[in-house]
Amino acid sequence: MRTSAEIGKLIKQLRKENNVNLTDFAIKIGVNKSTLSRYENGSRKIPMEDIAEIANALKVTPEYLLLKNRQPENEVQHRAAHLEGELTDDEWQRVLDYADYIRSKRK
Repeated sequence: MRTSAEIGKLIKQLRKENNVNLTDFAIKIGVNKSTLSRYENGSRKIPMEDIAEIANALKVTPEYLLLKNRQPENEVQHRAAHLEGELTDDEWQRVLDYADYIRSKRK
């Protein structure tokens, strides 16, 4: 399980990756800007209902925010979700081909 500080740091990182400022994100998840700031700096424990709201807004699962061992699988899913509409069909095919190549090296 991640600490409050680790969860806050991850939330801040994901928020910035999504190019959303503190004020706009606080409004989106329904909390005060100062509350979100305290969540991000780890000085305030985040209630589970806010974890769910934050995860939804960041397009990740609550488990991704809470559990250390969930990162690799969810990181790929998270990044892929943000590529939607940014890659051409040819680029997506190259991504899939590379994934197949990596899997073939495991055998």
